This record gives sequence, C-alpha cells and structure tokens, in this order.
Amino acid sequence: MHGLTQAFETKAFLGGIVLLLSYISQSIDEVFVILAVFIVLDYITGVLCGMLRDEGYNYRIAIKGIVKKLMYLVLIMVTILFEYLIGMFTSDGGLSIRVEGTVTTAMYVYLIGTEGLSIIQNLIILGIPVPEIMIKIFGLIRDDSGNLIKK
Repeated sequence: MHGLTQAFETKAFLGGIVLLLSYISQSIDEVFVILAVFIVLDYITGVLCGMLRDEGYNYRIAIKGIVKKLMYLVLIMVTILFEYLIGMFTSDGGLSIRVEGTVTTAMYVYLIGTEGLSIIQNLIILGIPVPEIMIKIFGLIRDDSGNLIKK
C-alpha cells in the first residue's frame, strides 16, 4: 500500500510539473479547460456507475482511473513539445510552416471525444435519458435489439 501511495504522489508531482510547463508555454486555453471538465465528469460518472452496479467504491479502480487521467497531461505535454520541435525545425530549415496550436488542438479534440464517449456511456448505464443527437455525436449506434454499440 505504501508503494502505491508513493507512486500516486510521484505521478501527481509529475502532473503538476506538466501543468506548470504547459502554463508557461501558454498552451492552456479554453479547450484545455473544457478537457479538464470532461475528465472530471467522466471520473465522477465512472465512480457512480461502479456504485450503481453494486461493485461499491473500488479504491484500486479509482486510483487506476486517476493515474490514467494524469497520464493525459503527460500526453498533452509530449504533444506540446512535439509541436514546438516541428516549429523549431521548420523555422531553422527556412520553411515558414506555422503549426502553433494545431497539433495540440487536435490532441485536445481527440481526448475530449474519448472522454465525451465515456461520459455518454456512463450516463446511459446510470439510466439517464440521453438525446439521440448526443449518442450520434459520440459515435454510438443502436443494434437490432436497441442496445448501444460503438461504430
């Protein structure tokens, strides 16, 4: 248990560093905030689904979920650094290709879509009526028996 706590603290510390570096690089914008809200909503609805299924609150699953969400920050930081390198190499090579924000925004959109799909699935499990348009936006379709499946 002590090792798990240390691993969590280490990842939380690294997540804080990633957040700080992202802020310094001015990469935190409205899209990042939207992603953060989606991440929190997915975590909350996921915990509620576990409780509804009579699985109760499972500490290990909860920690695994938190670690996964923290690793999104690492992925975003890698994307920001990759984008920086592309800009640096193209400008040093005499090319005038502007990529500022493009790759990072694409990563944000991908992660928002992933989290949005999970939130919609969790809401359906919780018995919340979800409008068909939201189901279609997040790539779900109904099979012949009316169950939702991913396209």
